[in-house]
Amino acid sequence: MHKRVFPCFKFYTKNKNQVLRLFLNLTAYVMILALVIGVSFYRGALLPEVYTQQPDPISLPNPIGLTTSMKQRIGIDMGGTKTEIMLTGSNPQEILQRKRVPTRQEKGYTFIIEQTANLIKDYVKLCDEDPLIGIGIPGSVNPETNLVRNANTVCLNGNPLKIDLEERVQLPIFVENDANCFALSEALLGAGKGKDIVIGLIMGTGMGGGIIKNGKIWSGRHGIAGEFGHTSIDMNGRDCWCGEKGCLERYISGPALEKQYREESGQELGLREIVERFEKGEDHFAKKVIEDFLMFFGRGIANVITAFDPDLVVIGGGVSNIPYLYTTGVEYVSRQVFSDHFTTPIVKNQLGDSSGIFGAALLAG
Repeated sequence: MHKRVFPCFKFYTKNKNQVLRLFLNLTAYVMILALVIGVSFYRGALLPEVYTQQPDPISLPNPIGLTTSMKQRIGIDMGGTKTEIMLTGSNPQEILQRKRVPTRQEKGYTFIIEQTANLIKDYVKLCDEDPLIGIGIPGSVNPETNLVRNANTVCLNGNPLKIDLEERVQLPIFVENDANCFALSEALLGAGKGKDIVIGLIMGTGMGGGIIKNGKIWSGRHGIAGEFGHTSIDMNGRDCWCGEKGCLERYISGPALEKQYREESGQELGLREIVERFEKGEDHFAKKVIEDFLMFFGRGIANVITAFDPDLVVIGGGVSNIPYLYTTGVEYVSRQVFSDHFTTPIVKNQLGDSSGIFGAALLAG
């Protein structure tokens, strides 16, 4: 045994520095290998979602309800005074081209159809392939007859706008109420992102609404879901253009406030001036108009929340700029909701004037 060990000892003493260097190198390699294995395990096994997923190259994450199609989109917002068209990438907030023209409803239905079709054709030429096309209108389409109804651009009523546009463009076109477009965009891209049930309300020259459930428009059996402006809060109340009395639109739209101020004071003022006078506290007519408005808002929106119990209510239109909606207005709502507690957020829109056209671009899925 000693004879076998002695040669090894003799070799070690003779080459001690080389053996020690080899030992240190092997030790370093083992430590580095252990460190790599440990870090890989920590990153991959313990925190896979944080460290192994790469960020989406598009700034806007793909929200619930959005198609995974990479097609470009064309959105059109047809208003009473202006028509706006927008070309986007597959992400509707990736704006490539945008144009606004007067609607010119005084020229009639045929003019509007031809103008809109020509705008779409011009934008289709800019696309790599057939785009997804959606249009929001100030009315709705009867699901049985395909005819437009309830549009404040009156010349559209009774006409097959979708069919006529598709014949001229030779592409599928999705047509929806502009308030539904607003609600859809805010639910997927704006204030209601991540919520299951979102109600969008437009309070401007009129009042409309849309209901979004799980990222999709809920139109109802007759395609009129969300027409909260024509629910009555007083059966003996103010006359409405629809033929009924006490419609909510006649109490909380911009023209409704201006009309009440004119009747109370004998003066003609715009909504912004009425609010400014209210804030200064020197005009008792303005004080009454705004206080009545907030009370009617509370009553009407409490009805909406009691009926649908949404996760969030988002408000758009010119009236949404009145800050007291989100303080005193919410207090009036909370008093009248049929619940022992009230936590539903009532918020201003995040996408501004673009809400409607973004929603139109989203209509195709």
